[in-house]
Amino acid sequence: MTGWTVRDKAHHVYTFPSFKLKPGKSVKLHSGKGSNTSSNLYWDRGWYVWNNDGDKAILRSSSGTLTDTCTWGDGIGYKNC
Repeated sequence: MTGWTVRDKAHHVYTFPSFKLKPGKSVKLHSGKGSNTSSNLYWDRGWYVWNNDGDKAILRSSSGTLTDTCTWGDGIGYKNC
């Protein structure tokens, strides 16, 4: 997924580092600070990016092709996409 991006409705953009996601596996993207692992990646922001009351995650390949989106509204404060 190296070079792929995730962005929100406010156009905050995360670019994946050198990273491979194995088939059937998932990764959690955190907007805060931390150390990247095979299952957790960190955006290293000093504030939260995702809005709990509603937002949209947009995934694009390294060539810019729209690959997936995930939208949520007011709820439990997190969503697996």
